[in-house]
Amino acid sequence: MAKKNTPSVDLKDFVSGLLLITYLCLGFIPNWEAVDKIAPQWLGMTLVNLLSIAFFFYNRKSFSTQITSVLTSYLSIIYISFILWAGFSYFYAINPTEVVVNITRQVNVLLMYLSMGIMLYSFKNKLLFVPYIIVIILSIEVYYVLKEAVEMFNTTGGVNGSILKGVTANRNITAFSLAIKIPFVLFLLYLVQKRSIKLILTSLIFLALVCLSMIQSRASFIAAGLILIAYMLLNGYYYFKDQRKPIHLLRTAYYIVPLLLAILVNQTFLSKIGADAVSRASTITLNTQENSINQRLRYYEDVLTHISTAPILGVGLGNWKIKSIDYDSADIVGYVVPYHAHSDFIQLGAELGVVGFLLYLSIFVMAVYFVYRLLRYSNLNEIDKKLLFLILTALGVYSIDANLNFPIARPQVLVDWALIMGLIVVYDQKNNFKKVIAKPLVNSSFLILSLVAILPSLYIANQVYKSLKGQMFLLQDFNSNAYNIPLNQVEQIVPKIPNITVTTIPINSVKARYFLNAKKYDKALALIEKGTDANPYLYYSELLKSQIYQQKGLLDSAKVYAKKAFLGLPNNALHASNYINLISQTRDKESLEEIFELLTAKGNLNNWKNYLVIASQLTPPKDSILVARAQKAVQLFPGDQSILALYRTIAVGQAAIQEATRLSSLALTAFNQQDYVNASINFEKAIAQNPLEYSYYENAATANYLLGDYEKALTQIDKVINEMNPLDGKCEYIKALIFIKYGDPIGACPLLETSRDSGYSQAKITHSQYCNQ
Repeated sequence: MAKKNTPSVDLKDFVSGLLLITYLCLGFIPNWEAVDKIAPQWLGMTLVNLLSIAFFFYNRKSFSTQITSVLTSYLSIIYISFILWAGFSYFYAINPTEVVVNITRQVNVLLMYLSMGIMLYSFKNKLLFVPYIIVIILSIEVYYVLKEAVEMFNTTGGVNGSILKGVTANRNITAFSLAIKIPFVLFLLYLVQKRSIKLILTSLIFLALVCLSMIQSRASFIAAGLILIAYMLLNGYYYFKDQRKPIHLLRTAYYIVPLLLAILVNQTFLSKIGADAVSRASTITLNTQENSINQRLRYYEDVLTHISTAPILGVGLGNWKIKSIDYDSADIVGYVVPYHAHSDFIQLGAELGVVGFLLYLSIFVMAVYFVYRLLRYSNLNEIDKKLLFLILTALGVYSIDANLNFPIARPQVLVDWALIMGLIVVYDQKNNFKKVIAKPLVNSSFLILSLVAILPSLYIANQVYKSLKGQMFLLQDFNSNAYNIPLNQVEQIVPKIPNITVTTIPINSVKARYFLNAKKYDKALALIEKGTDANPYLYYSELLKSQIYQQKGLLDSAKVYAKKAFLGLPNNALHASNYINLISQTRDKESLEEIFELLTAKGNLNNWKNYLVIASQLTPPKDSILVARAQKAVQLFPGDQSILALYRTIAVGQAAIQEATRLSSLALTAFNQQDYVNASINFEKAIAQNPLEYSYYENAATANYLLGDYEKALTQIDKVINEMNPLDGKCEYIKALIFIKYGDPIGACPLLETSRDSGYSQAKITHSQYCNQ
């Protein structure tokens, strides 16, 4: 009996499909105890690359044409050139270790793109496989965002888009991970015929847009607008091409209807619980008064300034986060540095010079050119052309992200970018109007070099992952000023790679603080020297040196390093307080004067307090310059009693304040004994000693009022009202009593009303007596 023919499973496609799915799911890898989930995700990418290269190597004959074709694409050649140029930056970088960490990541992105391209080259049914996998992943991402939003609403009664992140590390990554997948869903709507599936896909687009409206990433709103314009252009083109058939315009409803419904849902329900997308979108301007926009413009200016001064080489791959501190030092609060320039393109220009910038930009330009050439000149069918146009739209979404954020550092979105680039290269190479001839030497060289690159990359990625696990504990101690890690475990808690934390603080310097705390100064200094080399612009190492020398009693040396730390980061409260404390200990008035402008430039309350405290100790009372500065502080911080007290000390002097207090005490004793003459005399003497204390004027006016000297009392109380009003209502009440004695109760009524409204209880009774007729 003849056996029935059963369809054979293409093992190569099956394994390729599994590997492609694994790549696309890298974004679901959690933190795994690391301080940032990118560490396990980079490690996961490296492992999948290793599996892919091993798969190609084992099947090198059947993949021969695919490997040659993808490798010899102009886009691949430009990309490889970019990687080589970036690797060269190791030799001139500020921190070569950071180049090692970042070049391994970029090599892995390159290999991921090449692997995807090779697998997709001959993959059967990729037109269905890729979009459906994207739909499944998008569905999971949408589910987690909605789930988190519901939990947030149940807990707080609102939705805070700034912390709504789903499966990713922050809202911008989540937003663009959602947005970049929408064009694939729109393409699938061209393929499917069942209305039920169309409804499901359209609903998914609606939910994704609702998620974007809650997350409120303004850049993603621009991306959503780009998708709308591109989709309308695509369907509009086919409308005019196909004899103006309405079906093509009706297709735009697959995106327009979900978009309008998402806006309606947002404005009807979500805006009432803190997620108003329309209000958020209305702030998309170049208004430099807005802090976040002003900050990004400042970052861009810093990058462009650096490129103009170092146009050829830059600072080294991954090193802008170090060099940027030098440019932004006056605006850095604490140790929160401008980690990214918020534009991958210009940041790479700062790190790799104009050559690196042009090479990276050329990757995108070449991809756009390939799609244009395929749409304009190839014999591809219409469905393939629609896919190409929509993946070009997805590339546009990525480009918006790359110009406003930093997706180059985030595997979550890089996976989608690699898929887009892989698809574009495959289509271009397969329709390049010339037969591709396999080149065994090129293929073998690629596979061997890839394995040679992946093995050390795997080691480095694992070291970084281990480091970020250890940094979780180091940074917890650092941020809370604690020392919970035992001293004998400090040096082994993280590997040597990388040598700076995720916030750019030198790891050796962070370790040194434990030895400083244990008074093992030589060991601490040895670690600090290494830390200074790793990041010479943060000046945390100099702060530690200052503290070491201070503990050793070498105040002059301590002050040298404290000054360096302060001048390096003048807006760092720790640096400022450490230096000004040493100035106080050494009574160095000249140094205090040197730093006044820098110390108070940002209007920091603590800096002003520290300055006035130290200056009042080093400067005689009533110094005109110091008095003027103290007055300015009072104007800047009108409600701060400690600033006001410092101003009085500076303007009057401590001895005079004490003498005025003594005289006031004598006056109060006399007043209580109804000896208003001596009470008035001593209160006026107290005023002469301390003319800034309003209570002396009030008490003197009261005494003179009781003596019948209304004119003098009025002069004294007017001084309080016009120049020193404490807003407690008492001075207005006293003036009102004087007016009543003058026989002017009508004139007293407004004063009594002010006094009553200020909370002075006696004014209410008097007001009822004289002003309610």
